[in-house]
Amino acid sequence: MAKRKGFFDHIARPEDDLARMQDIEALLVPRRLVVQDIPIERIRPNPFQARQVFDALDELADAIRAQGFVSRLRIRPDPDQDGFFQLVYGERRVRAARIAGLTEIPCEITDHTDDELIEIGLAENIQRRDLTPLEEAQAFKQLIDKQNYSTRSLAERLGKHRSYIDNRLALLHVPEDVRQMVVQRPDTISSARQIARLKSADDRRPIIEGLVQRQISAADVNRQVNDNLRPPIPPTIEQQFEEDLATINAIFSRWASLNTNPAHRVPLIRYVRRLLIRVKELSKSLQIS
Repeated sequence: MAKRKGFFDHIARPEDDLARMQDIEALLVPRRLVVQDIPIERIRPNPFQARQVFDALDELADAIRAQGFVSRLRIRPDPDQDGFFQLVYGERRVRAARIAGLTEIPCEITDHTDDELIEIGLAENIQRRDLTPLEEAQAFKQLIDKQNYSTRSLAERLGKHRSYIDNRLALLHVPEDVRQMVVQRPDTISSARQIARLKSADDRRPIIEGLVQRQISAADVNRQVNDNLRPPIPPTIEQQFEEDLATINAIFSRWASLNTNPAHRVPLIRYVRRLLIRVKELSKSLQIS
């Protein structure tokens, strides 16, 4: 599986981190911050974290050892236990810091609501491209269901086009084989909805395999899906007669083979006579001499 682009896949620069955090700050209501180094064992994950997989932690731990933190983490007091805190953003860095052996982390402490934790965590992960399309879809649905966003207002809030939101939400309704295709190749998300139009897994399979193996393009997908959905062209009357004649010839060949068995001859003669009667009736109706 291709490694997802992460924060430390390039040389970390303070100006990059600062610009990203300024974008996230635009989501927040200005408030008073307390800057303090906090023991790492007192920091708990964001309970609304959308991301499920945290990869390349060893690389990030090496970067932290070499460079330290290029920006502080944001935390809030844990509403359930005094003296502990919950992350607003930065879980990957906390995990890497534990690997790096840090005992304290520089933090900004302030109050945030649950709604803000959901929005901030989602915005940060999207900006860093840390979420899979399915993780994004689940997070978007959570915001729409719990925060009463429309797809348009959510897109505006996150600085994304509405089609970006719609394409990911559609993944929640596609068949499992299509979801697995997107897991293997996240760049196929634009084709997922097209492939999901095919109701049969047998019809979907060759298209999915072609995409995963990079043998076909998105244009090929559209063409193949449309070809599958196009109503079949009915056969001409000549084609129908040829098919019927082939069936009749196959029956006659099988009956002829039965003639070699004396036990089959009596019933075979009876059915041939019945058939001849039908042939004469048809010939008479068609006025064939």
